[in-house]
Amino acid sequence: MKVDRLHDINKCKVLIYGDFMVDKYIMGNVKRISPEAPVPILEVTKKNSKLGGAGNVVNNILALGASTRVLGCVGDDADGMWILNRLNKRNADTAFMRTDSEVMTIVKTRVVSKNQQYIRLDEERIEDIPDSYEQYVREHIEEILADIQVIIISDYGKGAVTKKIAGFLIECANERNIPVVVDPKGKDYSKYKGATVCTPNTNELKVVTGITSEAEEELTKAGFALRDEISLQYLMLTRSEKGISVFDRDKKKDYPAVEKDVVDVTGAGDTVVSVVALGLAVGYEIGECSKLANLAASVVCSKFGAATLSMNELLECILYSGEFKNIDAEVAVFIAENLREKGKKVVFTNGCFDLVHAGHISSFNQAKAFGDVLIVAVNSDASVKRIKGEKRPIVSQQNRIAMLCALECVDYVILMEDDNPINLIKAIKPDITVKGKDWEHKHLPEREVVESYGGEVKFIEMEEGLSTTNIISKIIEINKD
Repeated sequence: MKVDRLHDINKCKVLIYGDFMVDKYIMGNVKRISPEAPVPILEVTKKNSKLGGAGNVVNNILALGASTRVLGCVGDDADGMWILNRLNKRNADTAFMRTDSEVMTIVKTRVVSKNQQYIRLDEERIEDIPDSYEQYVREHIEEILADIQVIIISDYGKGAVTKKIAGFLIECANERNIPVVVDPKGKDYSKYKGATVCTPNTNELKVVTGITSEAEEELTKAGFALRDEISLQYLMLTRSEKGISVFDRDKKKDYPAVEKDVVDVTGAGDTVVSVVALGLAVGYEIGECSKLANLAASVVCSKFGAATLSMNELLECILYSGEFKNIDAEVAVFIAENLREKGKKVVFTNGCFDLVHAGHISSFNQAKAFGDVLIVAVNSDASVKRIKGEKRPIVSQQNRIAMLCALECVDYVILMEDDNPINLIKAIKPDITVKGKDWEHKHLPEREVVESYGGEVKFIEMEEGLSTTNIISKIIEINKD
């Protein structure tokens, strides 16, 4: 998986359709019990309001660097106006949001002390939004879908996501090859028919399919049946501490959760659907999206309330997961800076690494011993040709990178288009740059750069008789006859 695709997220525009609501928090301290009744008295210290429901999906998308367009209908009341104003302040495109006097804006108020909820008060009237909004969407669908890379349907079962509007959106998206990711609710999933991905959790799958057991065999059977029934490309079953299971035609694949201390699972589903949608938008496969979603969920579940995560948090979690070794220079700079803040040492080395052999492995192990993380820059095919001649490399850059990524002693691999690593070293500023002993008394172009910022150049022993040139010569000798 190429982590540098995440840089394309800031070019994405996401259409978010669903139930928008207000999450209100009343926070304070509990020190005594009321004399009027056996209930705790909360001494209020703070009140705040946040975008809830589909609004939290907006928060997640914006926090990751993409832009949003919102689609929905809220009440023509003070809370509805607060939602619109808040969305506008966050630079969401609200051109197609509407207020209606027949709609009641949904408000959820949580009373909290020491990060623990005492009670939640819900103000809502669950009914479908007026038919006039469906007609409005149909009349403006070209403008609504203009410049959209992915659609999220965030259904909280409060009436905003109707069968007619959802079905029409999915149909129009499919005609334009725009992925649709659904966070579902309720018992009628027919309104999501034809979507790209639907992300029920285990309880939601049980509700919609009628199964009562969480036995693996029964969940698997129900997952495939639901996927086929509503013609999904993928059913993505989110399973809390068990991670994610993806149903793709006749195949199910499980992606384990990332272990982390759980503080609050509120909003984790919004984060999962946001990351999956953005992953699809920038070209990741569904399995890669699932891994990203698990990592993202581990971050937000370690926070209180309907939290979001930033791109830096996601990158940090990704990069230290060991899943994604092939990076670009920009990501390498982020890694190096992050590690230095933690008091870690970054080690850097480079080379062609054509026909990886035991001598290379020895060099990597020696280099890694100088610090905490080893970044290896690999010369591109064009660069190798300039250095070694037109008949090289023997192994393509893609396969050389794959070989190095498979080595436990190598933490990250960068493709280097230049013939020497000076530009990469200037950008990354590794604590230690490693070269072979054969360079110790020669002019080393990068030495001045390394020493200019306080880095060190270290020299390592090379395994005698082990080189790519020798291996190639031996192969030629053996095959002469």
